[in-house]
Amino acid sequence: MTIGYLFAIFTGVLFGLQGTYGKSVSNAFPATLLAWANFTFALPFILLLLMLSGFPAIDWVNFVWATGTSFIINIFAWIVFFRALSLSPLYLTMPFTALTPLFTIPIAFLLLHELPGIKGGMGIVLIIAGVYGLHARGKSIWLPFLNLYREKGSRYMAFVALIWSVSATVEKVAVRSSSPQFYALIIHVLLAGAYLPYILIKQRHFFARMPRYGYRLAILGAITGIMAICQFRALTYLDVSYVIAFKRAGVIVSVILGYLIFKEKGIFRNLLATLLIVLGAILIIW
Repeated sequence: MTIGYLFAIFTGVLFGLQGTYGKSVSNAFPATLLAWANFTFALPFILLLLMLSGFPAIDWVNFVWATGTSFIINIFAWIVFFRALSLSPLYLTMPFTALTPLFTIPIAFLLLHELPGIKGGMGIVLIIAGVYGLHARGKSIWLPFLNLYREKGSRYMAFVALIWSVSATVEKVAVRSSSPQFYALIIHVLLAGAYLPYILIKQRHFFARMPRYGYRLAILGAITGIMAICQFRALTYLDVSYVIAFKRAGVIVSVILGYLIFKEKGIFRNLLATLLIVLGAILIIW
């Protein structure tokens, strides 16, 4: 179990690094190119995962529709993700990825007529308090809500969390119909392939610069690929809820690095607000 927790911790740290590094290159490369690199350069690591685990038995009917739905959702999600990083500080973007459990509540109510219990209700309160704290500026109690509306990066990342809450449901179907490693490989291939034609037509000048700047994109994919290895290794030892909780906690790493690298202000307030969001998400997950 100890090694499982280590892999889960590494997953969270790498998730924080993914956002931080994505932020650092978001002004040098367009969001579509970053999304393509994120999946393309992670492929060798994902392929290694599948080779180590072996080819699974596949329920093709369920796998195809679930993977196809996830593919359509994530085509847009990852472009918006990197766009959000380019628009706002890390403390106003990455913590919002932890809102995914919050958005699953109305989906579960509509589809399954399920509502959260006391623990889930406490989680909702903590998340709202954390989001409020991130945007708290001035003395007006309504100003944080106005700031949330004005901050494009926060709005975009909240939208990403919303559509990830939908894709998470179909991803479970895809994984159960095959294996986590096989699904990861197929979705990476599909997304890398989907972005490529657009890049070749609209952003082909970046390929001429690949020998000089390509390593910066490769680093992004390597972070994503290593994170996938750690996440799936953690899942062999721990329940999914534990691993996802550690991964979401990685946003704290982004907030700290945002202060250290990008000199983002209000580190203590931002950390406290981010911690409230993460704790709220964990309460809902568990």
